[in-house]
Amino acid sequence: MNAVFHLVYFSKAAEDLSYTDIREILESSRRNNAQLGITGLLIFRDGFFLQLLEGAEEPVRKVLSAIRDDDRNYSVKVLIEAQGEDRLFGEWSMAFHDGDITTASTEHLVELFESVTSSELSRRALIMPILKKFRASAPELR
Repeated sequence: MNAVFHLVYFSKAAEDLSYTDIREILESSRRNNAQLGITGLLIFRDGFFLQLLEGAEEPVRKVLSAIRDDDRNYSVKVLIEAQGEDRLFGEWSMAFHDGDITTASTEHLVELFESVTSSELSRRALIMPILKKFRASAPELR
């Protein structure tokens, strides 16, 4: 199996972001990612996005560049850039989890957001393992 580049970022959603905007983000992400061989997960919670992009490094970085230019979010902060053996969300060109409306908000989601917002590097090292746990217990990914 080829190595997979994993990139995780965290950003603040624009104040006027609507669910129509999120639907449009998902539709274009899924279409574009499928063409680029990129898979991943987008989580929306409390006005923030957390996204894992996985695939070949160059296309993933290209997508990140487009995300940085998108005015529907700002303060894009890359948390993880790493090579891995396997994709975590290979079945989805972009899985989506709405942490605001789901009734199945797991402890892993809470732990994930605590790790992301922590300034401690040791907490950040937990992000990929927590994403793996979240994937294993993933409630309703669309």
